[in-house]
Amino acid sequence: MLRPLGLTLAAALLAGACAPAATPFSDANARAHLDVLGHTIGSRWIGTPANVRARDYVAGELRRYGYDVRLQATIARRPELGRAARVTNIVATKAGSQPEAIALVSHYDSVPDGPGGADDGFGVAVSLEAARVLAAGPTRHTLLVLVTDGEEAGLMGAAAAAADPEIGGRIAAYLNLEAVGSAGPALLFETGPGNVWLTGVWAHHAPYPRGSSLGTEIYKHLPNDTDFTMFARRDIPGLNFALTGDGYAYHTSRDTAERVPDPALRRMGTNVVALVRALDQRDLSGRTADQASYFDLAGRTAVSYGPRAAVAVGLLAILLGLGGWWRVVREAARVAGVGRLLLTLAWTLAGVTVVVVVPIAATWALRDVREVYHPWYARPDRLLALLVSTGVAAGWGVFRVATLLPVGVRGVRHPAIVWSFALPVWAALAGAALWFAPAASFLCVVPLGAAGLVALVVPPARGRALAVASLAVLAVAALVWLRDTVLLFHFVVTLFGRLPVVTPVLLYPGLVAAAAVALAPPALAALAAVRFTKRPPVVTASCLLAVVVSAGLAYVAPAYTTDRPLRRQVRFVQDGVTGVAFWEVAADEPGIDLGPGSGVDWLPAAGPPRAAVPLGALPQLFVFRGETAAVWPVPAVVTAARVARAQDVELIVTVTPREPGLTVSVVLPPGVTPLGANLPGRPGPDGRWTAVFVSPPEEGLELHAFFDAAAAPALDGITVALTSVTLPGQPLGSRLPDWLTTDRTAWHARAIYLVRPAGGAADTRAPLW
Repeated sequence: MLRPLGLTLAAALLAGACAPAATPFSDANARAHLDVLGHTIGSRWIGTPANVRARDYVAGELRRYGYDVRLQATIARRPELGRAARVTNIVATKAGSQPEAIALVSHYDSVPDGPGGADDGFGVAVSLEAARVLAAGPTRHTLLVLVTDGEEAGLMGAAAAAADPEIGGRIAAYLNLEAVGSAGPALLFETGPGNVWLTGVWAHHAPYPRGSSLGTEIYKHLPNDTDFTMFARRDIPGLNFALTGDGYAYHTSRDTAERVPDPALRRMGTNVVALVRALDQRDLSGRTADQASYFDLAGRTAVSYGPRAAVAVGLLAILLGLGGWWRVVREAARVAGVGRLLLTLAWTLAGVTVVVVVPIAATWALRDVREVYHPWYARPDRLLALLVSTGVAAGWGVFRVATLLPVGVRGVRHPAIVWSFALPVWAALAGAALWFAPAASFLCVVPLGAAGLVALVVPPARGRALAVASLAVLAVAALVWLRDTVLLFHFVVTLFGRLPVVTPVLLYPGLVAAAAVALAPPALAALAAVRFTKRPPVVTASCLLAVVVSAGLAYVAPAYTTDRPLRRQVRFVQDGVTGVAFWEVAADEPGIDLGPGSGVDWLPAAGPPRAAVPLGALPQLFVFRGETAAVWPVPAVVTAARVARAQDVELIVTVTPREPGLTVSVVLPPGVTPLGANLPGRPGPDGRWTAVFVSPPEEGLELHAFFDAAAAPALDGITVALTSVTLPGQPLGSRLPDWLTTDRTAWHARAIYLVRPAGGAADTRAPLW
């Protein structure tokens, strides 16, 4: 039971002494791959010529390294989404002495709105270079490098690969390489299923381990998904890694190859090679049902243990904490007396309240005096400095007020008193974490165990010794909390910058307060034995200066910059059924801020647009809409035919694209559902059965659906939505007209054409109204 806690504390002390071993992984080679994908080729949306170029390049490199490469060209289906896609996955294998495979998984497609330098040029580049290194020597297990297509279109390539027994059926373990940012660290943020043995390999063999099971708890609540999901659903154990820093570029035109730093490539590549080699020495046929608690310590070493050990360690830490609390509370009562101890508790509660409220007020004031809702987006470090400085100044202010009052109404300063208040709170938080979020309980358990141990070992009556020992607790708490708190703070700023919400002013002060719960008690216990300068106004002036400087820097900070732009959306809709065409632009900040030449009279949008089929409102806070008289060619030929049978009617909808990368949605009239169809579909939010197909082949797509004969008259109301990643009038590749300013804005652009299929082989090049 003591082993995991002992390992944790020992690893914390030895973390600085552990140096990663050398590796033949070449970040220069990985950089060359990344430059080809993210710079030379650029955006690689599924079905486009650039997508084909990327596929040819990746497959060619893997063949050059000696892998047996085949292309899995198939129609991927996800019935739960009512979606299908034409994908071509790259499957490269190097046979080992055993058929079970260790796989490296990444995806070569990208969103159409950016060049995909990090997402997922990073993952592909690391996979390619790791594949070269691993191919140089023999392996027990087969090596499988899977580079999927259509990840950004709904994990379509991974869905097809996981369902293929020659791919998903052979994978015994895998590493998925992703990116939600453009810079390091590349965190292990998702594992499973049954991952105790797998995270143990990571903890013991990754030269640069970064990540924790806290990431798993957070990721479960985020609106994201990766290829990892498709394999995890089939109970294939794996580890999911992603770049998480510099999330400003994610899925935007700023996601360039140049933005990914060489150390991120080198460290991820080093880890991948080491992990595959370690996995190759294990029996991969065994499985465990348990989910691990795991975390790194300063990126130098890591700890991983199962749920039973987590409960045992947690209970031990709670016992240590309560035992230590019993010792310090008796000393606190002796030093202060019960009455003064309760008075000190009242002052402490007042101080905590002020320390929490003042940063919240500072955040609210910063937003209130600025012209935008997220003034900290481009410079979150300045907000963080403001929160810390106002919190410290508020705490110092409460302390100074207390010292100006008569001695009888002041609190008492002593390290034992600090721990008599903090330890029961920490023990309660550890218990709650073990119950509600066991994978993240280490955040409470590790500092609690260290504090309880200190309180039991160091005599509480020796105030100075207890204060010095509290510094060791502070070091342990900082090792677990400080680095990841800063990382999480930046991640949350970029995350909420792309969500259609006004970030609550409580969020960022709350993050800092959560870290302060772990960091403040040992710091205050250490300071409790320190006599401050005889001129406390110097400390007061320093606190006020820090507040003024940080507030001034936060006030003048640009909300958005060229490298950290505001995310906006633009949508063109040409409704050939109702005869209406309009543009929409949207953002999470007020104002329209467009250049001249749109030719549209913009008005604030009142609800979702009215169209032949429900389109839904753009998912941002401020939407402007304006009609246009311009008529543009429809990007596909759409026809429909009906074949009457004895018992039913067959509907055949044919879509022949005029441009690559289209998304086709066949929408049936309300209340009409097919008895069967050759493509998956499902009822949409309004109840209309909809089948979606991404990237139809050049020769055309056919939907065959069968209906009860009584439904035949209603089939005249079928509508086909054609979604293009190119705005009208723009050549493929440029995508944006000049009136969409891009200096401090990153655009998500789509064009939707709604058509009513013509009978026979009618051409829909002309508008249908």
